Amino acid sequence: MTVLLLLACIDADARGDSAVAPDTSDTGEEAVVTDDPPESVVLEGLCPLDTRHGAFYVEAYDSYSAVYGEVSDGVVPNTVLTEVAVDGACRLMRTENPYCDPPCSAGETCDLDSTCIAYPSTQDLGTVSVSGLVEAVAMEPVSPGFSYFDTSLPHPIYTDEQVIELTTSGATLDPFVLHGVGFDVLTLDTASWTVAEHTSVPLAWAGAAKDTQTEVFVELNIDQHGTSPLTVWCVFEDTGSAEIPATVIDALLDAGVTGYPSGRVTRRTVDSTTAGDGCVDLTVASPVGASIDVAGYTPCTSDLDCPPNQSCNLALQVCE
Repeated sequence: MTVLLLLACIDADARGDSAVAPDTSDTGEEAVVTDDPPESVVLEGLCPLDTRHGAFYVEAYDSYSAVYGEVSDGVVPNTVLTEVAVDGACRLMRTENPYCDPPCSAGETCDLDSTCIAYPSTQDLGTVSVSGLVEAVAMEPVSPGFSYFDTSLPHPIYTDEQVIELTTSGATLDPFVLHGVGFDVLTLDTASWTVAEHTSVPLAWAGAAKDTQTEVFVELNIDQHGTSPLTVWCVFEDTGSAEIPATVIDALLDAGVTGYPSGRVTRRTVDSTTAGDGCVDLTVASPVGASIDVAGYTPCTSDLDCPPNQSCNLALQVCE
């Protein structure tokens, strides 16, 4: 994802009791905050992939924060993943790679039914504003297209239990409002995972201390160069521990191992709403990367990365 967005100011009567707190940053701008408790906002969760026209993110990483997002006039076909297996809170999702013959023209993309369609265009949302942050954010679209982002922010950009509100002023699309809640940034207790046959992957983190409507989203990919790679998606309650089931791990391994594996754990709140004829969501997130070791496999970019008697398959970035 590349672009981000967030909140526009809305009338205080619609938002509830609010106050303006002085900002201590060099800009001198004021951050609009609300006294609403975190449980007072209703969060609708992620959009369905097949109607998701856009997304906005308020993210606090290890050393910096960012707000970004964009909304298009349609769904990009290869963002609609197919669920191929499920076990408890975990799903195995397959990336589709549509093929059109003859190839699509410039400005088009291949749809999932192998027909060419116009590539979705980003939409003008007017001013996108985010309140409830350490520093108020107001973004105008950035050319080319209509992308929104701000990375020159205090860190972390949100605070625990603070209600966050994103609003748009309206342009091509009518104005809309999305909500989130600030929380303590995620701390992983198990940041190194071993992926092996018939073995679940245990996860541990510092669980949520308060009810801020958070969940924990886990991603795992070990097939970076497959033609239709699979990715594990798990959504856990924010209790501090969980595991990726062995059944899901076995199915992931059966699909192939290529390249450098990746894993990430994200504490988040998610809200969504209708915008035009599609859906848009807002994720307030604290993402943390994990180190992944796939038993029996060594990723590589040259023979020097490989054990004795093996060489690097550069196309697949795996020692063989």
